[in-house]
Amino acid sequence: MAKLDPYERYQAKPFPGSSHTWAFKHLANLPQSSSVLDIGPGSGIIGRFLQQQGISDISAIEIDAKTREQLRDIYPILTSRMEELPSEKKYDAVILLDVLEHMADPFQFLDQLSEKLQDGALLYISVPNITHFAIRLMMLFGYFEYMDRGPLDRTHLQFFSRRRFNELTEYLSGCQVVERSGTIEPLELMLPSSIVDLPGFQTLSRVRIALMELWPSLLAYQHVGLLRFQRP
Repeated sequence: MAKLDPYERYQAKPFPGSSHTWAFKHLANLPQSSSVLDIGPGSGIIGRFLQQQGISDISAIEIDAKTREQLRDIYPILTSRMEELPSEKKYDAVILLDVLEHMADPFQFLDQLSEKLQDGALLYISVPNITHFAIRLMMLFGYFEYMDRGPLDRTHLQFFSRRRFNELTEYLSGCQVVERSGTIEPLELMLPSSIVDLPGFQTLSRVRIALMELWPSLLAYQHVGLLRFQRP
């Protein structure tokens, strides 16, 4: 089986109820003078959005060499490790969309990241929900198999229930949870446009979002959280 690089694996999801749409809503409030770090930028959709917002001080960390080459026109500072970032540089905002599940120890990573944060810095986090109803059904029937994408992506090292996600967002001393929410399944990437373009599809999306907010542990495709960091 051919290995997908991050540029191919992490597709843009700019539709209602997605992690990208959630991030865009909050990132639109950042001042143009903000210094932003995008960790695991994938196809660069966040970086392009920030450029459109007039933010030019954008850095990224991407471990895949091929993906880095494809993103150099978006990120003025683009490294493979946090240690390679300018030592004196601190950030007003850090994007961690679908990243922490790839870490051997995401809690330790947040400790290291805190050294690169300005007081008042915002952290935008998303992780897949391992207790999503589809995965529960699979396991009920004795089926568990890794995939190329989604919550069971074969590159994931960590799994997050709603409770563990809450522990993650409350881990850093001094961090305030501004918002915790969830996303819905990316049906727009799975279904033909003849269905997605139907007038009733958007209504269905709104209903799915409302139900997910009522029962995120079962119905959220991803957990998302916005944190504000204050140094103790």
